Amino acid sequence: MPRGWVIALILLCTALNGAGFLWHLFEPIPLYDEIAHFITPFTLVAITAEIIYRGGGDDEFFNTPRHAVITGSVIGLVGAAAWEGIEMVLDIMGLPISHAPPDTIFDIFLGVLGGAAGAWVADRYLDRIFNRSRTNAHRARVR
Repeated sequence: MPRGWVIALILLCTALNGAGFLWHLFEPIPLYDEIAHFITPFTLVAITAEIIYRGGGDDEFFNTPRHAVITGSVIGLVGAAAWEGIEMVLDIMGLPISHAPPDTIFDIFLGVLGGAAGAWVADRYLDRIFNRSRTNAHRARVR
């Protein structure tokens, strides 16, 4: 992604989550929690994929759009499940955090969706930059 987009995504993610914790915005503002649980894994997966690509990393997990989406979904699932565990610990510590089962399940679902979307966007953008085929990352793009 262009450097400006990367910086904007990181700033948006930081501001969204920071403001949510600082002023307890996750529950009272409609869709705030849902947007945060989608944007955060989207940002993390997209930026991680780009770091791997630009660093010359092996394209084993992002070699086709399907593999990219599956990889992003798994990263989103693991990250969201871990975050929900942290939320439960924070609730035990006395912070006002909802960890009702429907909220937790939906937050994890949004993490999976965000991770998949982030991987898809990164894969699509980076295939264009490196002039690679959309179906096989080891071949050049054919027009």
